[in-house]
Amino acid sequence: MQGFGPIIQHGYIVDDVEETALDWAERLGVGPFYVLDRILMEQYFFRGVRMDVELRLGFGYWNGIQVELIQQLNDSDSLYRRAQRSTAGKLNHFATLVSDLDELIAARRLQNRVIQHGDMPSGLKFAYLEEFLPGGLHLELMEPQENTLMAFAGMEKVARHWDGRDPVRAITAMGQDLARLS
Repeated sequence: MQGFGPIIQHGYIVDDVEETALDWAERLGVGPFYVLDRILMEQYFFRGVRMDVELRLGFGYWNGIQVELIQQLNDSDSLYRRAQRSTAGKLNHFATLVSDLDELIAARRLQNRVIQHGDMPSGLKFAYLEEFLPGGLHLELMEPQENTLMAFAGMEKVARHWDGRDPVRAITAMGQDLARLS
């Protein structure tokens, strides 16, 4: 039976990605944060209902752990919108990578624990298991494509060599950042 992989990400639902990323960078030296702006998820389901969700995402690395910042930009009723209203800025979920999301959910009979699921424009498939972890945090299961794994590895590499300047960057800056390391 397929198992859960190691925790690779801590996820926070926030009111402002850039402001929160600056706070992480200033307080803890986490960064740089790469921001994806206006991501429209057309294949997003919350409690079984499909809806369009528009997000701004920020990704930074802290000693090998990805810190994900999620800001919902539209008013769709989602886990993200509800967390923005009730627990903005607090740890929302841990995430792990899986090789076959549907198989793992079926094999472990987790269908009734899935609070939200969908497909990112990058091809990454995800599902959140509602309050699955001890203490009530959600567990995000991610089935990434090769391009997502390469992006994560690139961000982590830049973070290991980061000098503290420009803590918030557009995702399009990553190629140039990686080229400077070569």
